Amino acid sequence: MSVPESVARPVRLARRSRQGVLLGLDGGQLMCIGAAIGFLFLAVNRFGLAGVLIAAPVSIPLAVAGVITIHGLPCPTMITLWVLLHVRHATGTTKATYRPEAKRLEGTVNLPGRAGFVQIWSADGMAVAYHPHERTVSITAELEVQGFLMRDAQDRLELARQWSNVLGPFTQRPGVKRVALQERTHHTTIRAARDAFNDTTRRRRVDPGSAVVRNYQEVLDLGERFAVSHRNYLTLTFDLIDLTAQVRALGGGKDAVIALAAMEAGNVTAALRTAGKTVRKWVSPRDWAGLARAVFDPEFLTALDDRTGDLSGLDLAAIGPMALEEPRGRNGIVRTDSGVHTTMWIHEWPRTDAPVGFLEPLVFARLPISNQAVAHILTIVLTPGPIAKALKRIQDDKRVWRSNQRMRAKRGREGSAADDADYAALRQQEEELVSGHGEYTYGGYLTITARDEDTLEQSVAGARNAMGQVGMEAQVLYCQQAEALLVNALPLGWGMK
Repeated sequence: MSVPESVARPVRLARRSRQGVLLGLDGGQLMCIGAAIGFLFLAVNRFGLAGVLIAAPVSIPLAVAGVITIHGLPCPTMITLWVLLHVRHATGTTKATYRPEAKRLEGTVNLPGRAGFVQIWSADGMAVAYHPHERTVSITAELEVQGFLMRDAQDRLELARQWSNVLGPFTQRPGVKRVALQERTHHTTIRAARDAFNDTTRRRRVDPGSAVVRNYQEVLDLGERFAVSHRNYLTLTFDLIDLTAQVRALGGGKDAVIALAAMEAGNVTAALRTAGKTVRKWVSPRDWAGLARAVFDPEFLTALDDRTGDLSGLDLAAIGPMALEEPRGRNGIVRTDSGVHTTMWIHEWPRTDAPVGFLEPLVFARLPISNQAVAHILTIVLTPGPIAKALKRIQDDKRVWRSNQRMRAKRGREGSAADDADYAALRQQEEELVSGHGEYTYGGYLTITARDEDTLEQSVAGARNAMGQVGMEAQVLYCQQAEALLVNALPLGWGMK
């Protein structure tokens, strides 16, 4: 049975705009070009034509830096990140080690940077992550959608529509600061299968030394190498400043914030159930710590996955990492206890029609040589924005586009198809907002984890191959890997703003 094209391929995302502030250049690039012109003008004004030669050693590098890119980022931005990284190397802040006897505020976590200020509270077993500087709380649900990839295109599309009905209202609700969708893939154990087999052999009194048992044990041993866990999470972050009235109505203070988080969890659970999604559980403080420890210390995964019931996860004091380091000269990786990681920003999404579930190749990405699964965390951070603010942004972007077009016309240059696509995307966004849709600004981040650098390189290659199949592109977040890892490893819904 054939599926109509409108059903099979309904997804298309606009290209990332490159209009910049002026002629595709951002503020840093314009400052470099302006500084080059200003220095040249001062030199000529002071020394005459000889000033051109005097200013050239400074003006030319500044002008070149204003127009080139490094690793896909504007040169001034990349230089700033590189300088900040070397400042951190000089001050010793690229390394962090755990001090077991150091005093810490109860409920906080042993993490470097701003993550160390996060407090984890419990609301009837659900983890409530409170950030005192942002005045936000985050709650995380583990989701389950049975057999999504096994359904036909029409059912997938219907599930996607129901999912949009869940996410859409968040753009209209005050207090919702961020919505993060996360998919985690890591190697796991087959302990459940082994326990079931051992139980069966005992009940049926099968000889442990028989050929049948030995053969089956060999099959289990071979299958252990390819055992993979795929889990999906939804993290909601609420702005307590916008929700001051509700917190005050609940009595104020920590208990009111916890009560508010529990109420929101109930509302979201009901909305997800209506959309055909099952909340397997709201992540507990022990589960929250376990999610982070699984990233920092991959060798601990086996022990972590074998824990069940009240023993699942681990205590917040053991969240790790025991050590974290951004190695000098390796600006694209970060090392932790037993893992090495690289985090990438997904800067291009499919611009041609793509089917619902187009992320499937990335979710099930494999290493090119060994064909093992790529251990990764894929996070999409959605930030809802008020409609009035979104319409104003679109008008500003359209003015920039028109200004760029006028300047190109004065220079005798015609606009490109890419410029036309940028304007068409703005028109489409404006029409959708006017018709009643909300707006999310979004960013995608992919953290890849391996136990050594050689495996990491293969994993990155496998992930890039998978993204290439669906028209996605990713850029390594050079010189900011430690921050990027913490942003993606912790279920807090943070992005790289």
